Amino acid sequence: MEIVVASGKGGTGKTFLASNLAILIDEKLDGAVAADADVEAPDLILAMGGEKRLLKSREIWESMKASIDYKLCNRCLKCVSVCMFDAIRLVDGKPEIIEEFCEGCGACAHVCPVNAISFRKTRTGRIYSVETMAGIKTTTGDLEIGGRNTGELVYLVREEAKELARKDHVKNIIIDSAPGIGCPVISSLSGADLLIIVVEPTPQSLTGAKRLLKVAESFKMKVTYVVNKFDLNEEFLKTIDSELGLE
Repeated sequence: MEIVVASGKGGTGKTFLASNLAILIDEKLDGAVAADADVEAPDLILAMGGEKRLLKSREIWESMKASIDYKLCNRCLKCVSVCMFDAIRLVDGKPEIIEEFCEGCGACAHVCPVNAISFRKTRTGRIYSVETMAGIKTTTGDLEIGGRNTGELVYLVREEAKELARKDHVKNIIIDSAPGIGCPVISSLSGADLLIIVVEPTPQSLTGAKRLLKVAESFKMKVTYVVNKFDLNEEFLKTIDSELGLE
């Protein structure tokens, strides 16, 4: 079973819940493997006592960055005007790529009349698996400086976790998702069996939880929720119950 622990906003305590859930399931049921899908700020390993030993590590080269061949470029500057990420700027009369901003979308190459723009793969980061001090084998990743989490990277982290589970004949995988409802979260939810939404008793957290619930409904998966820090505003619990409509 794949269980995703997620929240509509950051800081609700989902990593706290995910780490404790993984340890509990590992002790009481058929074992557990964990995956930290929040590779922009991975801290699930830390929450389980830190790294005991490294099991596996590999580099990921998935990011695409634009490159301009100035021997072909005719300085028409169409690429500058079409880039929605401000990744191509005019410097000394010619377009220049700002790699940190480039998303590899291909719009610049599409409008270039002389085919002066090509793309190359760059290092996205790495995916690695460790055994934590709590005894839970955990897979996660870290990014190059300035890199961003993607749905593809989350997919690769989950696949590594599944491989760990297969090798150890473990049936349960706990996924600590990134916060929000972006592509990394959608990739965390896809194909999973259960979503646990972690929510705080605040209007902001409830709004985020409702957005996340709406996304989860499209996957037709089982969903439940946990109210963390419930005693901050116990009167608000009824509002959460009525608006989420879950158990």
